[in-house]
Amino acid sequence: METILVACETIKDEIVHALEEQGLTYEVVWLEGGLHSNPMRLKTRVQEVLNEVEGRCQRLLLALGFCGGGLTGLFTGNYETVIPLTDDCLTLLLGSLKARQEASHPVTYFFTDGWLRHEQNLLTSYKMSYATFDEEMAAYINKTLLEGYSRLGILDTRCYDIDKVVEMVKPMAIDLGLSIEVIQVDPSWLTDFLSGPYDDSARFLRLPPNSTLDLSDWLEKL
Repeated sequence: METILVACETIKDEIVHALEEQGLTYEVVWLEGGLHSNPMRLKTRVQEVLNEVEGRCQRLLLALGFCGGGLTGLFTGNYETVIPLTDDCLTLLLGSLKARQEASHPVTYFFTDGWLRHEQNLLTSYKMSYATFDEEMAAYINKTLLEGYSRLGILDTRCYDIDKVVEMVKPMAIDLGLSIEVIQVDPSWLTDFLSGPYDDSARFLRLPPNSTLDLSDWLEKL
């Protein structure tokens, strides 16, 4: 079966590694990481891709999470579509919704090296605030944005230099009074998504050809 994979650049390291490990050679369409911050832009871009692959595949793997509702209302083409039933890509990397919930105590801001490269994220916002405002105002903005968080959780996907990322965020963590923890992940959800089978309805949403993605499809299973 001819398969095309559509995935976010924020998890490119992990997807490339998993594809190589399993000997899979799918055509991959990469989506810009910054689309996550604007669900409507994300929806528009994904719909463009769904239209573009019409007639070129029998199955489309859409490696995205709920992403703020950005996928709701999408129209698929004449191919089966498979989507992981996850709120975002980081939960997919962690291995399960249960793992995300367990790792969220204490309240944790999760990220990977890919998220720091491709997202409007905590680190870029932190640096921008100090470049834009005086020190007192920047400190106030950052503490307000992180109210309720107590630690930074760096997901060790074994696809990048974890020590380098720790050093990168350490000054910010010290300044904001956040602890840093390296969190080991379970790659099985991602690898199973790439290779199949897709009969686990708790982890995968399978759409027949020419379907519309409805919000209720997600809410019933998440």
